[in-house]
Amino acid sequence: MKQVKILELEGVSYEYRGGQKALIDIGLCVNEGESVTILGTNGSGKSTLLYILQGLTKPSSGSVRAFGGEVFDDSARARMGLLFQNSQAQLFSLTVWEELLFGPLQRGVPVSEAEKRAEDILGLLGISHLRERSPWQLSGGEMKKVALGTCLSTNPDVFLLDEPTSGLDPRSQVELIELVMALKKAGKTVITATHDLHIIQDISERAVIIGEDHRVLAEDTPSGILAKHDILLKANLIHEHAHYHDGYRHEHSHYGAHEHGDPDAGHMNGHDMAHSHGPHSHGRTEAIAMTRMEEKLKILLEHWHEHNEEHTQTYLEWSGKAEKEGRGELARALKDIAGESRKLNSLLRKAKKLL
Repeated sequence: MKQVKILELEGVSYEYRGGQKALIDIGLCVNEGESVTILGTNGSGKSTLLYILQGLTKPSSGSVRAFGGEVFDDSARARMGLLFQNSQAQLFSLTVWEELLFGPLQRGVPVSEAEKRAEDILGLLGISHLRERSPWQLSGGEMKKVALGTCLSTNPDVFLLDEPTSGLDPRSQVELIELVMALKKAGKTVITATHDLHIIQDISERAVIIGEDHRVLAEDTPSGILAKHDILLKANLIHEHAHYHDGYRHEHSHYGAHEHGDPDAGHMNGHDMAHSHGPHSHGRTEAIAMTRMEEKLKILLEHWHEHNEEHTQTYLEWSGKAEKEGRGELARALKDIAGESRKLNSLLRKAKKLL
């Protein structure tokens, strides 16, 4: 069967007004019905890439095509569903039921059909008991499920999932993986941005690594990607760690984070062999612990800075729209919010320099 290209990126780069790079010379082609994982650490540009694919953000340079036309065409955008990493940014209705109805009704789906879809999704995701609850009264995992439900409700051809397993308990993660597999079986195209290496073989047939330099480092099958230990280390997706067992020392790569004091904390070594360690000491000093804390904080600051920049641009765009509609007071308020966001950006940059 001939493969149909539905998403094509060529030489795509994106940078914020301050000159900070988010993506550099990204090339990517996704075929209809394909499931692709975009791998990278926080701050590598994964979310920005999904926003560009959805048409929420325009690239600074390069070309993007969807379904044979420009991705920013409304008809193309309507065929995509984006799950935000932060579910709070996606939910705004008074009840879960209204959240699930909103998208279909905006697309002109008859009320009876929209309600049937909503009922089906409540059952599919196991959230029927949340029907009349406010999204703001839910746990993080529950909010994630509702946000995913809003994507399902419009029945898009392409699903863009940004860190879909974050905030989910183990059982919900398994359910999410099964859902992605079901979507693929139904002929949907699924693009998932994540740094969770444990799920990529279950949810995708191809994986792309974006490095901390915001460029594509590698592209291969999931098993092929997991074998590229040097590249995974370079991308900061695994870490190399010295262990002492029975008087001798060896090093191996760790896929994901785990606590070494927990005898049940499993991980994979450089040969992809799953095993677990009992309680043992790595001789950590307070200085080493502090260094690792700073490394985590640096990642968080980069993540916050990246998304705050995007939010700032959104405030300014909506301020411009409000001004064009003659809503001057709203335009000024949004512009003030953007100004405060820029101040926060400055503080985030200052904190990063102090580490």
